[in-house]
Formats: sequence, C-alpha cells, structure tokens
Amino acid sequence: MGKRGNRSRSRGRQGNQDKGRQPRKKKQIPFDPEKHFLPEAPPEREYGPCALSGEEIDDITTAIAHPHSGKPVRFESVLKTLLDQEQEELQEDERLAYLGKGTFGIIKIGKTNGGRPELTVRKYFHYEDTHEKHGWRRELAPGISRDYVPNPQPLSDLYTPEELSRFPRFDSTGSTTSTRGS
Repeated sequence: MGKRGNRSRSRGRQGNQDKGRQPRKKKQIPFDPEKHFLPEAPPEREYGPCALSGEEIDDITTAIAHPHSGKPVRFESVLKTLLDQEQEELQEDERLAYLGKGTFGIIKIGKTNGGRPELTVRKYFHYEDTHEKHGWRRELAPGISRDYVPNPQPLSDLYTPEELSRFPRFDSTGSTTSTRGS
C-alpha cells in the first residue's frame, strides 16, 4: 500500500510541473512556390448534349461514360433510365443506388437484430466499362490520374558523377551494401 501512495504522489508532482509549461509550438515551414504547385486546370470544353436526355452536361465531374459510345452522359439521366427499366422490379424496401466505378445496384434496406440498418445489394448494373479509358475523363485530373506518365529528369542531369558516386546503393532487402566508387 505504501508504494502505491508514493507513485500517485510522484505523478501528481509531474502533473503540476507540466501545468506551468507552455505547449510546444510546431516549427513553421516556409512556403516555397517552386515546390508547391497545382497542375493546370482542365481546359473549358463543350461536351455536347447528354446522349440519354439531350440536356446540357452542366457538371462533367459527375458524368458517367455511355456504355456504347463512351461519351459523357448526365448522372441523373442514367439513374432515371435505370429506374424506368427496373420500376416494376423494385419493392417497397428497395432503392436504386450508385455503388461506384460506374456500377449501380438495387439495394434492399433491412434492419439487423440490433436495430441498425443493413444494406444488401440484390442486383448489380455495370453501366460503365471500367476497362475503357476515356479522353474526356483523363483531362479532368491532370497529374493524378492513372494515365499520367511522369517524365522525370535523369539523375545524371541533376548531379555530377562525383555526387552520384557518393549515393548509397541498396540490395534487394533494402539495406545498403556499399557506396559506389569505394
């Protein structure tokens, strides 16, 4: 019992000492515009009317690729088309929902024994071909899309041969083996 009391007292003293101290401030890193930049914004484009509804595509970032032509179509038009096709199949506790990557599905909304909602996908609609790459989509995310191929400058252009020889070399395990030139 005596030891337990000593421990709590020592913790109390440390706690009192910490109360008087100011919290450490994080070191501010200066902003260097040469190192931080955003890629150019995608160019303004006219994508033409939606192939399903004929309306103008007002938000290209939410567009879905048409399965036959690959052209962008309005998200709302795809949803309406699928709802019209599946209306008699939908039950009262089911909804048509976007599942991601160009796939829609009929989801059934139920409850678990704990009362929490449980969603079950009853039917999938793979509307968009995910293997096809569309030019209109590539230009929406320059620099971060999977199709972006970086063009780095070779190290021999950035460093002298002497500097390159001082770089450590790594083996397949990730540990250094030796330095070049030694």
